[in-house]
Amino acid sequence: MRDTVKHDVKHDVQHDVLVIGAGVVGLSTARELARRGRSVTVVDRYPPGRTGPSAAESRILRCAYGSRAWYSALSWESVRYWRELEREAGEELLVTRGVLSLASTGPDGTAGPEWEEESHSALRQLGIPAERLSPGSARRRFPGLGTADLHFVLHEPASGVLRARRAVRALAASAERRGCRFVRGTATPAAGAVLVDGVACTADTVVWAVGTALPALHPGLTSARATAQVAYYLAADSAARTTPAPAPALTPALAPAPAWIDRNHAVYGIGAFDGRGAKVVPDVGTPLEAEPPPGGHRAGPPPALPDGTTAYLRRRFPALAGLPVASVEECGYAATADEEFVLGRHPAHEHVWLVGGDSGHGFKNAPAWGKYVCDAIDGTTTVHPRWRLH
Repeated sequence: MRDTVKHDVKHDVQHDVLVIGAGVVGLSTARELARRGRSVTVVDRYPPGRTGPSAAESRILRCAYGSRAWYSALSWESVRYWRELEREAGEELLVTRGVLSLASTGPDGTAGPEWEEESHSALRQLGIPAERLSPGSARRRFPGLGTADLHFVLHEPASGVLRARRAVRALAASAERRGCRFVRGTATPAAGAVLVDGVACTADTVVWAVGTALPALHPGLTSARATAQVAYYLAADSAARTTPAPAPALTPALAPAPAWIDRNHAVYGIGAFDGRGAKVVPDVGTPLEAEPPPGGHRAGPPPALPDGTTAYLRRRFPALAGLPVASVEECGYAATADEEFVLGRHPAHEHVWLVGGDSGHGFKNAPAWGKYVCDAIDGTTTVHPRWRLH
């Protein structure tokens, strides 16, 4: 797809479908609507894959969701859609390297393995590949993993890591091949219409899939709040260590390894990937005060890992603990308190749809979620109350 697409909207102000937002959810929705025969125009300030979660280098695709089996099914369905996109694009977008959910004891000693237990049960019922590993088995399988405080490890061998930015660009190219038109501009709501760089545009259907901008553009209609998160990429070269190397048996943590999630300690990560060192993310969102720069990278030397995260790595992945931070990636999320998505009609304009509240787990689900959004728009499904505007 061309990196810069700019159409003049001044003489083309009436549309069939306007999708505002060229992130992974907007593109998935636009592409599916175009496949169904709709004439779709996508509006965004930036080219696809330049900002937000859709600009990340990588995203985890997991199916573990505790007792919320609907999301597990959605993730598993999305695997098929990502594979279809791979075949169309002619490149690997989803790298199957497995995902580990670490059933740990929380820092205060109260949180236990309930979420991982529920996840294992749901995955088995859905027929999604998953295995429960004892701490000893997990350590033998993954020698770089510290297991002293683990109840067990839930291993999803068929899950893995998405090349996020490349996946978004492949989605955009696919959408364009299906007839989607891309407009570069700043969109703001104007009752049931859309102002694009000040020009009023109307459409039979308007979809706002604008991520962190949704709460500000449509105040009072969703509880989603814009939060910021920082991903730390560690040095890929073990010669950069700042502390002595651990025992040789632990060094495989530096090599390609499964992605991992430790909910009770609010941290997740990905092993060395595509030439970059391990990615470590403290899963603690702070209020988003300023939009992250395009691509998520700011100029200047990267900050060090937070002390708590460094201490965590010493226990969990000792081979990573002494590596300096090579770069950071800032990302904005639109998170709801219950971590549910958001989908619904605007209460004053029934042709306007709001889609958001991805809560940090929307990327992997976007192809299947976009199809569900289109079913709701077409009237072939009724939006579940869990995704109501609130």
